[in-house]
Amino acid sequence: MNAFTSLAKKELRMGMPVFLVPVIIFIMAVAVAAYFGGRSGVAAEAVAAVSIAAVTMQIFYLIYYMNFSLKAEKKKLHLWLHNPLPGYSMLLAKLSAGLISMLITLFITGVTLIISAQSAGFITHLQNDFNLTNIGFFSGLHVLLIAIDFSIYFVFFYMIYLLFNRNFGGFISFCFTFVLFGVSTYLWGMFTETAIYRSLISWGEIELNGFVFNRQLDANGIEFFTEFNTVHVFLGYYIFETIIVLLLFFAASWMLDRKVEV
Repeated sequence: MNAFTSLAKKELRMGMPVFLVPVIIFIMAVAVAAYFGGRSGVAAEAVAAVSIAAVTMQIFYLIYYMNFSLKAEKKKLHLWLHNPLPGYSMLLAKLSAGLISMLITLFITGVTLIISAQSAGFITHLQNDFNLTNIGFFSGLHVLLIAIDFSIYFVFFYMIYLLFNRNFGGFISFCFTFVLFGVSTYLWGMFTETAIYRSLISWGEIELNGFVFNRQLDANGIEFFTEFNTVHVFLGYYIFETIIVLLLFFAASWMLDRKVEV
């Protein structure tokens, strides 16, 4: 545990630049939006729009972080090969450091969104129709899950690229990896249309209530709530996706342990 903790701390130090760059860009974008929006009297609305875009883009944050971290690791490969920890320890430490950076960034962009939306009056109007707490928690959790999902897929194909790179040039290896990614995506898309896939994920249905209020007007124009809308999710989908992600993660770790150059 001490060795892994030291490794994680090293990853946090090494990843500091990749953490600071998006935060600085976001602050600059907010400042520009506030300035030009303020000239038209819609500063809060402009900042809210920038914040929404920033929060949405968080699904790609871990790909961005892992790409930087793995490339930086290339300079220290000779040290890693003498490390007693298995390959998955390094990848897990990088993911852990990336998650910490992502959560801080998500907090900054999310708080900015809430404050700007409140100033613009969005929240006041929306909270009459939506349970913003439930929606915010549900959306934030899925942004995090999607980001982890994407990052594992990226690491897996990055390791394949490095395997190709041992025998081919960088450009050819990239082309081979890109083609493999495209073919895999196409085949996976075909698989998701099959009855087998639906049977694997369509079980354990869970109804999540309290997201949206449906409203109607009666003949006298009196507004009233009719029902709570529900969001349907399937436990099978989350478990199946978790299994796939774990398999890809350990496959990437196996390739790394075979002295793939990172």
